[in-house]
Amino acid sequence: MGQPFETAAAATVETGNGYAARTRERFQPLGLNAEKVVAKRYSSKDEKGEPVETWADIVKRVVDHVATAEKDEGERQAFSDAMTAIMLSREFIPNTPCLVNAGKPKGQLAACFVLDVPDSIEGIMEHAQNVAIIHQTGGGTGMTYEFLRPAGAMVNSTRGVASGPVSFMNIVNQTTEVVKQGGVRRGANMGILSVSHPDILRFIHAKNDQSSLTNFNISVTVTDAFMEAVDRGVWFQTEFNGEPWTQAVFDPVSGADYVLYRRSDGSTATFADRFAFETADLSDCTAEEPPIAGMVFAPDIWKRIIASAHKYAEPGIIFIDEVNRHNHLMASMGPIYACNPCGEQQLHFNNSCNLGSIDVAKFFTESNDVSIDNIDWDRLARTVHRCTQFLDNVVDAGYFPLPEIDDVVKRTRPVGLGIMGFADLCLRLGVTYGEQDSLDLIERVMGFVRRESWIASLHLGAGKGVFPEFEANREAYTKFLREEIEIPEEIAITPRNYEVTTIAPTGTISLVAETSSGIEPNFSWAYVR
Repeated sequence: MGQPFETAAAATVETGNGYAARTRERFQPLGLNAEKVVAKRYSSKDEKGEPVETWADIVKRVVDHVATAEKDEGERQAFSDAMTAIMLSREFIPNTPCLVNAGKPKGQLAACFVLDVPDSIEGIMEHAQNVAIIHQTGGGTGMTYEFLRPAGAMVNSTRGVASGPVSFMNIVNQTTEVVKQGGVRRGANMGILSVSHPDILRFIHAKNDQSSLTNFNISVTVTDAFMEAVDRGVWFQTEFNGEPWTQAVFDPVSGADYVLYRRSDGSTATFADRFAFETADLSDCTAEEPPIAGMVFAPDIWKRIIASAHKYAEPGIIFIDEVNRHNHLMASMGPIYACNPCGEQQLHFNNSCNLGSIDVAKFFTESNDVSIDNIDWDRLARTVHRCTQFLDNVVDAGYFPLPEIDDVVKRTRPVGLGIMGFADLCLRLGVTYGEQDSLDLIERVMGFVRRESWIASLHLGAGKGVFPEFEANREAYTKFLREEIEIPEEIAITPRNYEVTTIAPTGTISLVAETSSGIEPNFSWAYVR
């Protein structure tokens, strides 16, 4: 597995620090767009801001740094040889912070962070500062604001009233506005609120004006209890701090306390925003008061989410109980409440995950008869194993900007190996994206990647040690790995990592790989970014 391989084509470029000219392997050269992205986003710059690295230079810098986590000299060399070949062929590319920061002092290599937000002014301001620190190092942040008291609630320490989660999100939004992520991209946040929070309507409609919270994606966590209330068509009790909320819920579309507008035929009126409310014909509607203060009509809230998402693309939704049904750290770390900015990584508070993606289209092999056998499964397996090892090494080679994050990451060691190029693989196999054959293909491909990545993690754990939180959750992991991943009995349950796979958007790294992004269809054959 440690030997580099050759691709069929190409020339190296004798620029940058010269490493490209010294490589013995010959790899497909980058196209014009990929070269521009590498120069603008990933290359180190000189004092005039001009790029000084080629892709080969970047690969050497990244691999040399990540390989320092390998303490055995022979394995370090084998790892370096394999990962250099894999990355030069662009079969795998790690997340942007790794490409930009590896090899630099205090290089922060992870993309995804989840933070907690304490319900105090001191905690909120510290939270805003932590967000700024993480953005400055190239990471994105996700957080739930459900533990902040609702607008109008009494603040015991001052005898004043709280301004609510959305107002405090504006502080973080402004902080993000002035801090560019690692000097390469705009800061990104995921702001989350539970559907049971009394400020849920303020949150759902928080971005309807298209000028507020511009540095946030927002999502609502919906529970099984709420969805059951939607199905039953009943009122739903909001709550805070585990207790029912007994004051009226404010509705920003009407500017007044929440009421339900029910038509004469029994249906209800739904409003995507304030304009929809102000222009609606409500002449045949009756304003229906909540049966108890603090209640909302569950189907109306659900329709509000859908209407706003249809018109403004937000908020998203997170089925949080389903997330926690797959939370194998429940025994020692409790529930998960939040995710990263793009929503692909659900994490406990103060955890972080480094990501990387394999271009599965590059594992297609030409033949006269095109079938699933045209995927080089053996080479894909070897690549998955090395890339899992790479991401695990990033945990040790990287720098984490806050001590509490360093602690949680080292106790859980999450990595997120994903794929890109799936739409291009469909094209090469003659499979129509979105039809049943493509669903069968993604199940086969990603199921293979997921299983092989777990096997790699188990081998790493056997040799280097399991992640520290494992023992308290051994029963859950044994059940999961034996029954769902179908790890055979002859392989010991010794996971190195709490989680191993993630499907990221790969918006920029797919441009470097010159492949379709993530598991999405090709957006267009020609477009401007």
